[in-house]
Amino acid sequence: MNPVFDANSPVGVLDSGIGGFSVARAVQQLLPAEQLIYFGDGAHIPYGNHPEDKIVAMARYMFSFLEQKQVKALLVACNTISCVIDRCADAVSCPTFNAVQAGANAVSRLDVEKVGVISTVFTHNSRCYPQRILAQSPKKLVVLSCGCPDLARLVEHNLGDPGGMAAVEADLHQELDHMVYDDHIQCCVLGCTHYPLVSDTIEKLYPGLPLIDPAQQMAQELRAYLTRSDLLRNAGLPGRLDVFTTGDVDEYALRARQVGLDPVNSVSYYPPMSLD
Repeated sequence: MNPVFDANSPVGVLDSGIGGFSVARAVQQLLPAEQLIYFGDGAHIPYGNHPEDKIVAMARYMFSFLEQKQVKALLVACNTISCVIDRCADAVSCPTFNAVQAGANAVSRLDVEKVGVISTVFTHNSRCYPQRILAQSPKKLVVLSCGCPDLARLVEHNLGDPGGMAAVEADLHQELDHMVYDDHIQCCVLGCTHYPLVSDTIEKLYPGLPLIDPAQQMAQELRAYLTRSDLLRNAGLPGRLDVFTTGDVDEYALRARQVGLDPVNSVSYYPPMSLD
């Protein structure tokens, strides 16, 4: 075991915005005693619309912040960053778990032949989901991927607003209808952490379509790692969540409550990386 870490060291979670709250929520539900530090780069959302070099630089900026916090494990909730993880992971000394690999691991256990993936445009164009799903699967699959340029932003800014959710539903129809009704996918990977925050809406629009949320898989893989490394925090201790954002502090505090994070001990501003 790395002597820098112990059971009371925090777990880091990072994302381009509030989407990673779905991962933090899964960890709180599975490991309620853990202390979490969340970083959401709200100033630069959506990551999927940035060029790769900028994504890598912004990711390394967040990685360095969490390395300073001496996290014992880092959950890379952002699927877009997960696609360039090989260019970022050296910025932290702890193990990293990423959403794309978790999603591929989850699909590999399913008895399906045709898989759909919705994600940001960058994640779609990278082909990282089809590549990893096909590499993990024990049998031949058809993997259909769709890049959604606006969906993450719409979820980020309209969650909890009935009027705004109409725009989310319209965008979902535009992006998913063809895969569900024409291609007849048998499950859909939510390839951006913002999407599980509106999974109830997706289930309403497409009843019976199984949804794959990498957040659940990531939480399970984290528990397995902490258990075998003797880094699980004492189950009798209270958990903690401290949120840092380059975006709007009040909005992040509101969204944290809306998605059911509990506890949320603090929400603080952190200056964004300059893109000049």
